[in-house]
Amino acid sequence: MNYEEFKTAVLNQMQQLLEPGTTLSLKTICKNNGLKLDGLVISSTNSNVSPTIFLNQYFDKQNAFPDIQAVCRDIQRTYIQNRSAEYIDADFFTDYQSIRSRIAYRLISYEKNKELLETVPYVQYLDLAVVFYCLLNFSSTGNATILIHNSHLKLWHLTPSQLYQQACQTTPHLLPYDFRNIASLLGEYSAGTPAHEGMSDIPSFCPMYVLTNAQKLYGASCILYPGLLEAVSEKLGYDLFILPSSIHEVILLPAENRSSHKELAAMVSQINEAELAADEVLSSQVYYYSKTAQALCICGDNGFHSIS
Repeated sequence: MNYEEFKTAVLNQMQQLLEPGTTLSLKTICKNNGLKLDGLVISSTNSNVSPTIFLNQYFDKQNAFPDIQAVCRDIQRTYIQNRSAEYIDADFFTDYQSIRSRIAYRLISYEKNKELLETVPYVQYLDLAVVFYCLLNFSSTGNATILIHNSHLKLWHLTPSQLYQQACQTTPHLLPYDFRNIASLLGEYSAGTPAHEGMSDIPSFCPMYVLTNAQKLYGASCILYPGLLEAVSEKLGYDLFILPSSIHEVILLPAENRSSHKELAAMVSQINEAELAADEVLSSQVYYYSKTAQALCICGDNGFHSIS
């Protein structure tokens, strides 16, 4: 069974499994870094919040376990676990004042997302782009995000710069940073106990730190938080190497020897290729923060770059 036959079989089988009043459709969903996936959108008359389940991963399962009914039952379980009975009034998104406190930013690759960047407001930063989204809270479905497009800015009569200034104020409050020594993080995973957050009592025996946010959602953007890198470098007493380990977190190291950035770049490339899904990769560069200049640059650059 090829992929096109698989999609047709899934649609036919799922229509038999789901209750009356449920409709199915297939949509191509553009993910980060230009990745395009086939999303099975399951809509119910009871709610306008429609779960999207990506079929590409299930096709791989189908090859390993050639039972289309088992695959569809798995999709059905996923839908039941994530469906919502809520009806969300989408008109609220037309009123900027009602959502401005929920606007946040995140970092993506500039080169790998040029098609997306034609449709969304952004601010370029080094080899990255700062894009914006609205973070929503749903009591039964958890968090949801809505990417902000150029059409929204036109409706709100805003510029990308104004949106960036708003996100600078709200993002650190919506998603507080989480900074910890990697040794304590590994200890949390092994012992199952919470690791200490914040910058006090940083041990010196393991000079490698993870920076993300409390929800581990697009946490690499914490490098943009006003004054945060300055505070970390002052606490550690060194300039910083910053390794983009994913869109959700970065690794910080005291820059005791700037010449080691080539080895660190090889480490970043290995993480990107072996450890991350394609849409989770942020960059293959290594960044350098100077506490004297209070600015961030790409290692090897002659100058520093900052957003004004």
